[in-house]
Amino acid sequence: MSTAARFQRPRHRSDDRFQWSITASAAMWPDAAAFTAVAAEDDRQIKALLVNAHPDDESESAAVVYRIAHECGGIVDQVVVTNGEGGHQYAALAEAYYRLPLTTAADRRELLGQIRREEVMRASRILGIRNSYFLGQLDTGMTLNAADAFDAWDIRRIQQELRSLLQFGKYDLVLLLLPTAHTHGHHQTVAALTLEAVAELEPEDRPAALGVRTVAFAAEEPRGFSELDGYPVTRTTSPEPVWVFDRRTPLSCHPSLDYGIVVNWVIAEHKSQGFFQMELGRRTHEHFWLFEASGEAGAARWRELVQAMEQQSHSRHSVQNVA
Repeated sequence: MSTAARFQRPRHRSDDRFQWSITASAAMWPDAAAFTAVAAEDDRQIKALLVNAHPDDESESAAVVYRIAHECGGIVDQVVVTNGEGGHQYAALAEAYYRLPLTTAADRRELLGQIRREEVMRASRILGIRNSYFLGQLDTGMTLNAADAFDAWDIRRIQQELRSLLQFGKYDLVLLLLPTAHTHGHHQTVAALTLEAVAELEPEDRPAALGVRTVAFAAEEPRGFSELDGYPVTRTTSPEPVWVFDRRTPLSCHPSLDYGIVVNWVIAEHKSQGFFQMELGRRTHEHFWLFEASGEAGAARWRELVQAMEQQSHSRHSVQNVA
């Protein structure tokens, strides 16, 4: 039996009942019922969908996702297009932790792909993500060219999955990594495909589709972003972000603790990505751009979501002052 076969985990086997996706429910966790019960009490609960190219991409919007799922009583699902098996370059440190050859073995890609799915599931539990859909596309490794993924992936089937989720999920919010020319080409491809699916929805059914980019507090403000050249569907409503969330904002549970802790927990779960671990505490602000594909209905949903979060924050601050 191969090393890869010995590492198989039953809960990640392919499930043909949802085409080729793998769904992992938050109900698998012993304490998930408590969060589900709270969310079910609110008929106006927020429904959000993350669409990411790789495991660990969820960390970019981790603070806001945690806030939606845990503090606003919302529902969050995610799509992970690849298993991240191309990220073996900095996996050497994790070999001792997992006791597996992740950088040199012939089957290292298969091993790493399984490990990274395990890692993102643990990170998802922290964030309160309900369902995770793994599409199993090839991670071709680092590239700045969106065309690489268009050549390597089954684009038609990805489009079918995204259309189905968006049509039946009735999401209020879709979060993507901002597809700048300097980010990973897979992020660019995923953004373009998802925004195409959003644009195909009836105008009144469109969610607020946003691109997120994190920056460090000491760094300069991020450059304006209007669209990715060659992909007009990625056009934003403004070159500047429509909203910024400071991860140093205090958590509702205690005024001395902030959202940066949650982000660090998420990053720490991705132990196979050694260089990524150096991001602990570095990026303090999540910047969000609204895509034009959202239309008027999506823009209205975004305004309502921000208002709800601001009201929740104001209410929390008032309680703390009284206490």
